[in-house]
Amino acid sequence: MRVLTALISLLLMSILALPVVVFGAEQPIQLFLNGKQLSAEVAPRIIKDNTVVPIRIIAESLGSKVKWEEKSRKVTVAKANTTIQLYIDKKDVTVNQKSYKLETPPTIVEGSTMLPLRFIGEQLGLDVTWDDLTRSVFLKEPDNAERERLAAASEDREDTAGEATPADGEDDAGGADSGKNITTGAASAKSEDKKPASSIAANPGAVDGDRAPIGAVFSSQTTTGEAKAGASASADKPANTAAAAGHNSDDANEAEDVQAALSTVHSLAVAGDRFVVNTSGGKAIPELSYESEPHRVVINIPHGQLDPELKLGDNGQGTIKIDSETVSQIRYSLFSKEPYTVRIIVDLTKKVVFKPVVDVTGTQLAWTLIPPKDKYRVVIDPGHGGKDTGAISVNERREKDFVLSLGLKIEKLLQKEPKIEALLTRTDDTFVELADRAAFANDREADVFVSVHGNAAAKESVRGVETYYYTEQSMPFASIIHEHLLEATGFPDRKVKQSGFYVVKNTTMPSVLLEVGFLSNQTEESIMYQDAFQNKVAASIVAAIKQQLKIG
Repeated sequence: MRVLTALISLLLMSILALPVVVFGAEQPIQLFLNGKQLSAEVAPRIIKDNTVVPIRIIAESLGSKVKWEEKSRKVTVAKANTTIQLYIDKKDVTVNQKSYKLETPPTIVEGSTMLPLRFIGEQLGLDVTWDDLTRSVFLKEPDNAERERLAAASEDREDTAGEATPADGEDDAGGADSGKNITTGAASAKSEDKKPASSIAANPGAVDGDRAPIGAVFSSQTTTGEAKAGASASADKPANTAAAAGHNSDDANEAEDVQAALSTVHSLAVAGDRFVVNTSGGKAIPELSYESEPHRVVINIPHGQLDPELKLGDNGQGTIKIDSETVSQIRYSLFSKEPYTVRIIVDLTKKVVFKPVVDVTGTQLAWTLIPPKDKYRVVIDPGHGGKDTGAISVNERREKDFVLSLGLKIEKLLQKEPKIEALLTRTDDTFVELADRAAFANDREADVFVSVHGNAAAKESVRGVETYYYTEQSMPFASIIHEHLLEATGFPDRKVKQSGFYVVKNTTMPSVLLEVGFLSNQTEESIMYQDAFQNKVAASIVAAIKQQLKIG
């Protein structure tokens, strides 16, 4: 009887465990290094939203040395100038003597030591990307130039090890970025590694509701503050949106939370060739749009409020007269309270370009007012080339050939534009280092930079268009060009995303990296190499460039 009972119990346990086993077998986590799939004796797994992998993968595939100390259960991973020390079942970790806290500690599974993949990989200089659609992790090693840059910066990284370090981008074959964490984030990962990739709506600079005659909105009843270079309010004055007296404590606390998140605008001024807005509180992220007849720039500041010292008329608007060669007056108002939005309108005496200034404090917004150029320089960067084939398509065709063909078509169209000088980082099957591509654009003081790529994923069904940017000044351009690409390709929208690809991170002008479609998808690949398709895409990219440069 005891034997029978034991057998029945064992059978029940097996049945209960079966769905879990089957489910796990259906969705294994795949690892890829530089496009090549890796195999592990123990399957990678996700523990508390973080991917851990066997120590052998790190030792053999990443070219690092791994030392195991049984007594202390300590693991040391060393490569080049980086030494990482971890302990089994402990969250404490050191990198070059700097201490961090992991979210998920190293552990032992089925006799194999499992280490946190993203943290180890990024500390060793790899780009790490998670594709939620295919449940794949893509690792990408930097090229020689990037390795040299990382090595040269190693001492700086040690000095700033406690600060947030943005990821150096996603792998070209990475597919979707769901924002899912595969990092066992240390202190240095708390800010950037945990932030989902940006997915922004198209044309964030567009301002709804500005189609009505502005003169009717800001009428002659507007209070006028006379100033040669602008007007300011004291930064230590209270903001003009406080919780009303008589509210209960919960309402008051909620109002205080909203207040703390708002950005308060204290002053608006034209200083030389710059337009400057000083703020405090929450980070101000402006949205710009250009209007003509007459020329003016509309700036919306979401989650913004006005300092009480910026006086308003009875109709809720204020005006600052400006004695400037390019600006006649500045108008401002609390455009909306649901949600809070400050609107600033800069009336211009002539057409000028507002170029964001990056070397300002976190609470200051500034733009350089630049007269239109007679000729703009546009750099087109066909990715890969030479020894670097890029992705290999589902039909064994090479990414480097696709992007070169498309890049040459873009150049040909740009050459027809009298106000544009077109420059290519490569015009034939030549390998160009990433650092040289960025330097090419920077040295020539290009006005925009467009890097062209074809995407790939482990799962053939993955499709669509992705547009990447890094700096805030590039966000509007990324949104513009993404909309044009979607219309031209007809491919699914995989959104605009912020990521630290080297060429968009290290160029000084508005720059984007385009993933035009998936070469790993039969439907998209079959038309991506066709001249008719490439001509249509090239025309859409040129149209976006002209829109960005305000060329009619």
